[in-house]
Amino acid sequence: NAATFFITVGVWLFLKALKKPKFFILSSLFFVLALYSYHAARVIVPLLGLSLLFIYREKVKKNFRAVATALLLGLVLLAPLVKDLTGPAGMARASGVGLFADPGPCNRINEQRGEHADFQGLPAKFFHNKAVNYGLAFLENWGGHFWGEFLFLSGDEIQRNKVPETGQLYLFDIIFIIAGLVFIAKKSTNWALVLVWLVVSPTVAALTFQSPHALRAQSMVIPLMIISAYGLISLSRWLHNVVSKKILLDFVFLLFLVFVSWNFGRYLHMYWVHMVKEYPFSSQYGVKELVSYLTENGERYEKIIVTDRYDQPYILFLFYLKYPPEEFQKDHELAPRDKFGFSTARSFDKYQFQAIDFDTTRPEYPNSLIIGTDEEIPDEANIIKRIYFPNGDSVFEIVAN
Repeated sequence: NAATFFITVGVWLFLKALKKPKFFILSSLFFVLALYSYHAARVIVPLLGLSLLFIYREKVKKNFRAVATALLLGLVLLAPLVKDLTGPAGMARASGVGLFADPGPCNRINEQRGEHADFQGLPAKFFHNKAVNYGLAFLENWGGHFWGEFLFLSGDEIQRNKVPETGQLYLFDIIFIIAGLVFIAKKSTNWALVLVWLVVSPTVAALTFQSPHALRAQSMVIPLMIISAYGLISLSRWLHNVVSKKILLDFVFLLFLVFVSWNFGRYLHMYWVHMVKEYPFSSQYGVKELVSYLTENGERYEKIIVTDRYDQPYILFLFYLKYPPEEFQKDHELAPRDKFGFSTARSFDKYQFQAIDFDTTRPEYPNSLIIGTDEEIPDEANIIKRIYFPNGDSVFEIVAN
């Protein structure tokens, strides 16, 4: 959200700077803030920045000194970030979620070459290689962000990035975006920036194996809303010219209003009523209640063993415990990196986060609390507390060992 805000302000200030060059430095500063905010911006901002320089190249030439000063300032401010990104942490992030971490295209190459009589022959290597297969995977990922099901019906596959049975946009945006694109095609001028912004925004998400991805492509929302708003305005003007009878025109606008209101109301209903019940796992519901219970009752136990079934619970423990960062930095244990290059905190203070094998864990940690899921804790265990999801399912079962 911060990155999307900074990118939008950066573009707006750049456009203002075309008339008042003093704004180029401010524009550069906001683009730098976007680059520091979120990984996706580190690809989107350079692509969008180069597009701005090209689209408005004539005006940029007239203000070359101001533009060069702003670029130089931006590069200086980015020096610490460049150092960080080229280090082990930056490389681990890129390799962990990058498209090349997905072995699927490589496996497909072997499968395709195996269908040739000579799998080492020139045709097999020419048509079936990493450049082709990963290139096609990128295009498929990129195109998925413009697919109607993702935009209007189901949204992101990752539950924490979506609302049940709801796309990334409202249903009524189908009408307005299509109308906007039609009227843009007729006008054909002054829309290069918006269209380039729309094309560039899913690039980062397409370079990862989780795609389409609502968060990494979030800056799409700005050009999409501009197009949708333009479609609404243009459609309204067109209707005023085409429909002569005021009562008929009022009826059409009333239908629009009802459809928009219903769509908005349904979104709020799905968000507040159904989301936490249908996707309780993704929202990590219950950790706050668990930490509250442990704060009041955990002092007399030497160790507290918590299941890692729900992603990385240590983050929320640190937050709800208001645990001092300096204490955590001095006293924590990291797990080995997984196949994607990620690691997580395995323990800090008296808290241990791991998969619960009850028969093994129980004798290993005497005088402890063992906290697991319903599947991990047997019914005959000494369960002293249960915490439930809003849909009634058990999220945590606490055993005094």
